[in-house]
Amino acid sequence: MGRHSRHWAAQQERGHRVFLMLTTLMVRYLPAVLMKPCIWFVVFYFYATAPAPRRHIRLYQKRLQTAFPSVVLPRFAVFRQFAAFGEAVCDRFAVWQRKIRYEDLVLEDPDDVYALMRDRSLRGQIFVCSHLGNAEICRALVSHHQGFKLNVLVHSRHAQAFNEALQKAGADRIQLIQVTDLDAALMMELNRRIDAGEWIAVAADRVPVRGEKTVAVDFLGSPAQMPQGAWLLAGLLKTRVHTLFCIKQNGRYRLKLRRFLENTDWKRNRREAAVADAAQRFAGILAEECAEHPLQWFNFYDFWGDGLP
Repeated sequence: MGRHSRHWAAQQERGHRVFLMLTTLMVRYLPAVLMKPCIWFVVFYFYATAPAPRRHIRLYQKRLQTAFPSVVLPRFAVFRQFAAFGEAVCDRFAVWQRKIRYEDLVLEDPDDVYALMRDRSLRGQIFVCSHLGNAEICRALVSHHQGFKLNVLVHSRHAQAFNEALQKAGADRIQLIQVTDLDAALMMELNRRIDAGEWIAVAADRVPVRGEKTVAVDFLGSPAQMPQGAWLLAGLLKTRVHTLFCIKQNGRYRLKLRRFLENTDWKRNRREAAVADAAQRFAGILAEECAEHPLQWFNFYDFWGDGLP
């Protein structure tokens, strides 16, 4: 299989409606003491029937330990990564059903990004996030900040059942924007929103649905393709960029905010170099976060293009 013959968005959605409905009911009615064994039961089914994702996670873990020899993985680490993803899915539903609240978050904001969020006189800015941890937690909790508006750029048409299940749980209050519709008209709309003080969140660790506009980076000691989209968007909107990670640690979510790019008003002749530099810097930060939280990176496809099914 070729490098791009099996794009992540082309994989069949594994979140069958029956299992998503079951997850919703579990989160709503089961006591916490029964949740974990039920999650593991459901996860084991997907683990047992998903040989390709198992291989991809095993390769990720091998690269991680090669790049960071100090990382110690638990026994049955591949299954435990599947289980961590199952818990993250349940937590997404729990947030929308008000079972995880803003008060349950631990904030880590040494650069005082919150001050920028609260300042209504500023233009909007961009959060770059990833598939490490559970950024969905932050989407649901932005309503805690009066007047703060967040637009989330998503690749989610391939996951219609999951989106429908989330909406039934109350997730329809967040502005989700399909990246595949990012044409000139939408760019003008995003610029209007930024000028109005609204913020944008976009993942920076998955190749675009159409496969274009990527940049080569070193990630965990191997070359990989990262999307340019977040950085090109920042350059076009000429706004600041910050990183956002939401990681589960000791049963609680840690919201980690950092300033990343203060100036994205790049000249045309240096835009390509600036984008490549931003993507590589982000890949370095993501790698360090993976080393700190090795089981919470939820990309279950052929990320490095190894050509394995």
